[in-house]
Amino acid sequence: MASPSSHNNNKINPVNSLAKYAGLGTQLIAGLLISLYLGKKIDAYFIWHNSAAWILPSLFILFTLVMVVRDTQKKK
Repeated sequence: MASPSSHNNNKINPVNSLAKYAGLGTQLIAGLLISLYLGKKIDAYFIWHNSAAWILPSLFILFTLVMVVRDTQKKK
């Protein structure tokens, strides 16, 4: 007789899936807030008009999307 845990090997645990996406969301929000803060400080230091405050978060989003696509591609 098979153990009860052997029947659940093919199913994805919803708690683990939720925790994974919650962690990813937290990292995105924290990264955007940090890059926005650094952009504001750089703008104030160099007396730019919100250039770095737009560029740094945009670069963060771009690199994050590239990493997500690279991680989710099928392995050959």
